Amino acid sequence: RSGEFLASKLYEITPDIITLAKGLAGGVPIGALLTTHKEIFVAGDHGSTFGGNFLSTRAALEVLEILEAYKDSGALDKTHIYFEEKLNQIVEKYPNVFEKELGLGLMRGIRCKGDETLPKLLRAGFEAGVLLLRSGRNTLRFLPPLTITKDEINEGMRRLEDAISSLS
Repeated sequence: RSGEFLASKLYEITPDIITLAKGLAGGVPIGALLTTHKEIFVAGDHGSTFGGNFLSTRAALEVLEILEAYKDSGALDKTHIYFEEKLNQIVEKYPNVFEKELGLGLMRGIRCKGDETLPKLLRAGFEAGVLLLRSGRNTLRFLPPLTITKDEINEGMRRLEDAISSLS
């Protein structure tokens, strides 16, 4: 969700070890460890419950191919930009509720003003039919799927605005 396959690319660093799981296979159980240190594992040295599972491995390969094509098409970057713009519009429209938009890619947040605002907004969101999540004590958290459409973003923002409007 960072905008790159691995966030380390954004920061121009080469990690010694990277672990991947969850979304790697689109909901099928899998985990992966990537490392630049070839001497860490020898073939047959490590086993796991789902190790070598054809379904999981094939699902992960398919997910990676789809994500690569989506990124290469430019559609993913357009989605990131659109989502960020919509969040910034919310911040600008409700300066008494929000301080700023923050994050990268589709890992975003809106910092709320005051510690009491966020709990009220979470309840109001539930009533407006949108599940809102928190990060820390005063940040409204957004982690939409990479495949989110503009229509879905617009619908979510409409419901968010309904929740915000009900606060006053």
